[in-house]
Amino acid sequence: MRDFGEINDRMKPDIIILDEAQRIKNWSTKTAQAIKKLQSRYAFVLTGTPIENRIDDLYSIINFIDPARLGSLFRFNREYYIFDERGRPEEYKNLDRLHERVKPLMVRRRKADVEKELPDRTDRTLFVPMSPVQTRFYKQHEFQVKILLDQAGKRPLRKEEMERLQRELAMMRMVCDTPYILDQEHRVCPKLEEIESLLEEVLADSDVKVVIFSEWIKMLSLIREYCEAQEIGFVWHTGSVPQKKRRDEINRFKNDPQARIFLSTDSGGVGLNLQNASVVINCDLPWNPAKLEQRIARVWRKHQTRPVTVINLVSEKTIEHRMIETLANKQGLADAVLDRIGEFSNVKMKGSGQKFFERLEQLMETPEPAPTRPEKIPEAEQPAAFAKRLAAELGKTLLSCEERTANGQTKLIITIDGNPSQIQERIQAIANELFDTPRDIELLDRQTADTLQRLIDSGLLQQTGQATPLYPTPEPPQLSEKTKARMAKFKAEAERNLSMADLLQENGFPDGAIAPLQQAIRNLTVFQTLKKGEPEKPEENFSNVWEQPVPEFMLNPTSEQVPRIAEIIKTTFSKSV
Repeated sequence: MRDFGEINDRMKPDIIILDEAQRIKNWSTKTAQAIKKLQSRYAFVLTGTPIENRIDDLYSIINFIDPARLGSLFRFNREYYIFDERGRPEEYKNLDRLHERVKPLMVRRRKADVEKELPDRTDRTLFVPMSPVQTRFYKQHEFQVKILLDQAGKRPLRKEEMERLQRELAMMRMVCDTPYILDQEHRVCPKLEEIESLLEEVLADSDVKVVIFSEWIKMLSLIREYCEAQEIGFVWHTGSVPQKKRRDEINRFKNDPQARIFLSTDSGGVGLNLQNASVVINCDLPWNPAKLEQRIARVWRKHQTRPVTVINLVSEKTIEHRMIETLANKQGLADAVLDRIGEFSNVKMKGSGQKFFERLEQLMETPEPAPTRPEKIPEAEQPAAFAKRLAAELGKTLLSCEERTANGQTKLIITIDGNPSQIQERIQAIANELFDTPRDIELLDRQTADTLQRLIDSGLLQQTGQATPLYPTPEPPQLSEKTKARMAKFKAEAERNLSMADLLQENGFPDGAIAPLQQAIRNLTVFQTLKKGEPEKPEENFSNVWEQPVPEFMLNPTSEQVPRIAEIIKTTFSKSV
């Protein structure tokens, strides 16, 4: 970018040879603009991926070789794109004409043409189920993407929203490998378990060497730790390694029989010759099929003497799983324009603007399981189930959730880190799904909640009613040994009274069972009070043991209701203990 003026003035080159020419595929970048200022009579470019995403890539490269061949960008767009009413590219057209126009400039030697000169290649895709922790992380980022997609359906996204969408998509893909990439407290990685099994199998042959690719350094670091623990020799090749050391490591992999594994990010996907390896493991799939083939071509290339095995690890039922179709579609575009393989009419544009969001929505869709009747949640447990569901879907976005009762009304107060209006509909949908009766919900952002709390702390606002924290779950109180001894006493008394009630009932004296049952309720009430860290009251109202008012039949039971009451008390006591 700095030297083009001096090259033109002093060297006056007759020919420019440009290797890895896909580096200038984006005509608007500074690199591409600087390269195109170089002046020479002849130009010769080499690239294995003249089209990576869209036909614009090819336009930029051809423009360097022969600026007159495809004309101005405006003319190119009008000739090969169909635009919608807003002027955004919607579909391709005239791809057969584009093929004929660029064909005289190309010397193509595709892998398919030289496969007879190469050893066999076997491709395997292994679908790996995600762990529960992975799924929880994945759904948090998936939820954020769905919110932004919903916004995009109503209005154009702002620049910062598009950037956040790209970050969330990237984090979804990271979690498909392992949550460790984002949070080092969670090292769960089902793909690593699969890799360990694969390495155990292929390294049994002492001549086999393996190249492992991942976009994420932290994923590779987990594999490195495994290699170190198993004393397997490996080579580390990432962008952070100095250039000279990279060359030394590559030579070590080629010449040292003990260096069995080559761990690389996509910095090793271009320009390396690693024919001494015969197995390629892709921990994750890049967005682009050309990059995937570039990785594989490090091993499956001229002078390779062994059959090559390519293994792609894909997290099941995720965006990674659904990307496979996208990779095939992009490959179809390159095949049609460059080599006239397949039908031009079958090449559909999955590009920018609204088409991008439509395609992304398809990638986000998870096949719905067969409908099943949801398990009935008892009414008393519905608030806790609601908070648990929110925590699973919102993750760190959820700050708190509590149920507040005042003046005979109950309201759910939810505080989030973000804009409440963006997720209000989703939260209401979860509430409608889980609660038997409609609930009043109040959504607050962090700033509003902090302001209210400051006003309460200063005495300017008074907080009334009773609050039950649902999220985060309050820590249980630290109980003294004396309190624990009292709890044990009431537990034992409750068990004795329940046994007495059972005995009287079994021997035909149900009326006599009523008194010990009521005493068991009192024992349980005091036990619960002490467990909450509250002071024991001399005349405890045993109806407080349940969060909802105790049914009348339990306060004044008849002999016919004794078995049902006994069962309720035993269940509640079991949960309490």
